[in-house]
Amino acid sequence: MQRCPRTTRLLRVLFLLAAMGLGMPRIAPAARGKSDENPAERVASGIQDNVQEGVEWLQRRRTFTMNRVPYGLTGMPIIFYAPSSGFHYGGWVEIANYKVRPYKYRINVQWWLSTIGKRNHHLRFESPEVFGWPVNVRFMTQDLKDTGTNYFGVGNDTQINKDAQKIEPDYYRYLLEQQKTALDLEARIFGPATIFAGARFNRGVPTRINEAKNYYLVFSDPTLPGLEAGWTNFLVAGLIIDTRDDQELPTNGILSEISVQKGYEWLGTDYSYRRLTFIHSHYHALGLTRGGPRYVVVARALLEYLTGDIPFYELTEVGGSIRGFEVGGNAAMRGYESRRFADKQKLLLTVELRRSFRNRTVRGQYLQTQGILFGDVGRVAPRLRDLTPGGLHPSGGAGFRIIWNSQLSLRADFAISPEGHRYLLTFGNLF
Repeated sequence: MQRCPRTTRLLRVLFLLAAMGLGMPRIAPAARGKSDENPAERVASGIQDNVQEGVEWLQRRRTFTMNRVPYGLTGMPIIFYAPSSGFHYGGWVEIANYKVRPYKYRINVQWWLSTIGKRNHHLRFESPEVFGWPVNVRFMTQDLKDTGTNYFGVGNDTQINKDAQKIEPDYYRYLLEQQKTALDLEARIFGPATIFAGARFNRGVPTRINEAKNYYLVFSDPTLPGLEAGWTNFLVAGLIIDTRDDQELPTNGILSEISVQKGYEWLGTDYSYRRLTFIHSHYHALGLTRGGPRYVVVARALLEYLTGDIPFYELTEVGGSIRGFEVGGNAAMRGYESRRFADKQKLLLTVELRRSFRNRTVRGQYLQTQGILFGDVGRVAPRLRDLTPGGLHPSGGAGFRIIWNSQLSLRADFAISPEGHRYLLTFGNLF
């Protein structure tokens, strides 16, 4: 008997959605007193559950379909004013191909400028399988110009001189231009374990905001590494353990990463150093409901060890996988100024309580909202043995997050610390 084309297409859709669930039907063990249940019915029930879960997963992400392939497309303009950096304008766009789960590929582009010369452009590409190979490819290139980069000196106990700031508001600030390019290849070796290796090419150019002024702290020490423009190029390799239930909005599982970076002269680096980074994030769901967990507790611990000839501005940054962040600011120790602390060894701890509110679909767009309470502590030191709990700097606060189609996340935080308070606005998940 021949199937009609409509039936054939329906079967293809069902098998696709079942594969997007967990790949195989989830068959629960027979309950006591129901051992005589038909095995075929249990298989059919498992497939039906997978199909339903796959439909819901896709509905939260799909924006349009082209050539029978579902795509997710989200974007947002960047328009705001800041007294220190002028009028900001630009945009953020991400597109993902959901032919397979979690995606066949996704591309993220940001274009961001300000009227006084600040810029933050990037292009990110990721694909779990390129040309059919079971290797995940991650690529990122970024062009940055920060007209108000901070440098408060090296050490965990640096103080802010308020009198110097009154005389010269830019006493701790300078202009930093950076071009960053990174390429990683990942391959799963067993279970949740993945190995990765790649290369980084970074160029930094620090200069005075105003050449006529001589008040800048960063230029007071002519022996400070990194005052001249230079390249920091290195190879990286590491191991990732990922048991999260979702990459974008995890509610259970762990994400652990250990990586080693090493600079080599044959790569054209001007600064040769080694960086060892360990990051562990743990997710635990509480208050389960039909729509998912109401609360998620998240804890992250980071330990970093550096040796060698390191530019001063990279002492204020954390490495690891393809995306790094600064010590202080949007991603860690949020109650402090960005790049507040600098040294070769770093210890950063964060705990968050995320409270999910009612999810809504507005004109076909799936919106999720979360309220957040968080606490951050951290410190830096010249040696590992100096990373003692007694020197930890605390901060904490609250925030609110909107997630559009489980793809674009916009987050606003209010953070406080012994040095004051800060309002933060950022794209994407912190972890």
